[in-house]
Amino acid sequence: MDLLNQKKLNNLVMKITYSALLILLFASRIFAQEEDKKIKFEASGFIKSDIYYDSRQNVDALEGLLHIFPKDISYDENGKDINAKSSVGIVDISSRIRGAVIGPDVFGAKLTGLVEVDFTGVTGGYSTSRIRLRHAYSKLNWENTEILFGREWHPMFVKEVYPSVMSLNTGIPFQPFNRSPMLQVSHKIGDFKFIGAAISQSDYVNSGPDGKSAQYLKNSNIPNLHLQIQYSPGDFLFGLAADYKCIQPRTSTTSLITDDLVYVTDEKLNSYAWMGYLKFKRSKFELKAKAIYGQNLSESVMPGGYGVSVLDSLTGFEKYTPFNHFYTWANVIYGDQTKFGLFGGYTKNLGAVDPVVGDTYGMALNIDYIYRITPTITHKIKNFMLALELEYTVAAYGNDFDNYGKAISSHEVSNTRVLFSVFHFF
Repeated sequence: MDLLNQKKLNNLVMKITYSALLILLFASRIFAQEEDKKIKFEASGFIKSDIYYDSRQNVDALEGLLHIFPKDISYDENGKDINAKSSVGIVDISSRIRGAVIGPDVFGAKLTGLVEVDFTGVTGGYSTSRIRLRHAYSKLNWENTEILFGREWHPMFVKEVYPSVMSLNTGIPFQPFNRSPMLQVSHKIGDFKFIGAAISQSDYVNSGPDGKSAQYLKNSNIPNLHLQIQYSPGDFLFGLAADYKCIQPRTSTTSLITDDLVYVTDEKLNSYAWMGYLKFKRSKFELKAKAIYGQNLSESVMPGGYGVSVLDSLTGFEKYTPFNHFYTWANVIYGDQTKFGLFGGYTKNLGAVDPVVGDTYGMALNIDYIYRITPTITHKIKNFMLALELEYTVAAYGNDFDNYGKAISSHEVSNTRVLFSVFHFF
């Protein structure tokens, strides 16, 4: 198929998709009015436009909208920094539509479901935005127990405690950002809530010898396992969590001496993460904070990964060691119709468990630490909201490293982002 026909086909697909979404929105109004129906469908969402200025080139995604951290210094032949270049963008692809399905009751439980899409499904560059599936799950709710099947925020995200910032990054690289298919069960006993989940990978995946792929987790035959407990006395919420993940980076290895000798391998990498968080909310004031000590969390768009700790040149056999990272953030918000917020985040590379002797895989393993300060102001009038936000982000790139991949010395680079956002909710 030639390029012209491919473009025509893409345009046709997009028109059909948008038409289907409009039909669903129209149908939802009809279904909502029919109270005698046991199944109800409700549509909601928002239209969002973002205008941003960056003082520097950044590691980012989605037409620059998903800002992560500033790029390192890169000198040209005259000693000038290539990445010391500002930029401006206007983006609307984070607008989203969701449809909620309610009823009927089954197994004595309330049955609900949700499908949500946005337009951030861009594979690269500044091509036409595409529909991207954000959420798709069903829930069974009894009085104290809930079972969820489908794509939802990873339990490390914690929907009750995440940064209230306007940027689409939602606090990354200090806060987990990961939506994945899962089976999750939660149960309440008084002020306590217990959560357990088995999680797969889809859009958010680990890195390895074959690039980014969900296959590494699949090859281990063990889903990502998660346990969490919440305690919510009065205006407070406290939480603790433990997370376990096992991946198999390779199914075969090749001799480094004779490349036609191939051997089967089942060597796996185990990694762990521990999390604590809190929230206090009273009247117009809200305080949220979270801390994580974790290994190989790059699938959640956070610095982390692993390296080769043992390498047999005869067979190509490898063993792996995870990098340890510490992540923390805090967020204060005050107001009602007009809100003021202040966010601060910090992450630190603590090095690998064992000495690294070969390749490394993951995200930002050449960075010693990152921190960010973000003041925000929002003003909402009915279903319309304006927001102004400043992000000051500093990344310290390592100059040299020890045998564990920990920076011995580093240099800082910074980016200042000014973001203006307009929301129209429906």
